Amino acid sequence: MIDRKLLIATAILASAVITACSDTTAPKNDPGVLPAAAIVAPHSGAATVGARINGGGTAEMQPPGLGAGRTAFGMEVTLLADGSATGHVDCVDQHGDNLPGNIFGEVTSWSMEGTTVVLNVTGKLIPIPGGHPRDVSFTVKIQRFGGAGVGHWTLEAFGKLFCVELLTSGQIVYRPE
Repeated sequence: MIDRKLLIATAILASAVITACSDTTAPKNDPGVLPAAAIVAPHSGAATVGARINGGGTAEMQPPGLGAGRTAFGMEVTLLADGSATGHVDCVDQHGDNLPGNIFGEVTSWSMEGTTVVLNVTGKLIPIPGGHPRDVSFTVKIQRFGGAGVGHWTLEAFGKLFCVELLTSGQIVYRPE
């Protein structure tokens, strides 16, 4: 007799594999564009790699964020199935912006808010020019993966929405493992 829990677990695993390998979740011409439904929320269990997020380029800050101007950014993040994460995020609001500075740090955990990937980061903020490093925890929320005109993310720190970013070059890519 087949164990009921084993049968259910096998069905769930098969469903996840079929979804991950289907045409709807496979990259098309732009490897950074992925349907949000294909991203699996973290679950309790072993800390296995679920996906990787990589990206970098430039973005233009949009309303309603407090920041205005151009940003240079980079991220390399590994999402683990238990909700923890490893990796790094770096965002430089360039001199001439209304709030120039470099905010960067290590990604410690992640979650989903609907179709938005939420990255929790612990790091430093260095105001430009000549500021002293300040400890900071911040959140990066990726609303859309993709390249220029498509990729979209936000940065929240100190309880405020500072940056609403639309990519002008580069890309943000999601790769399931």
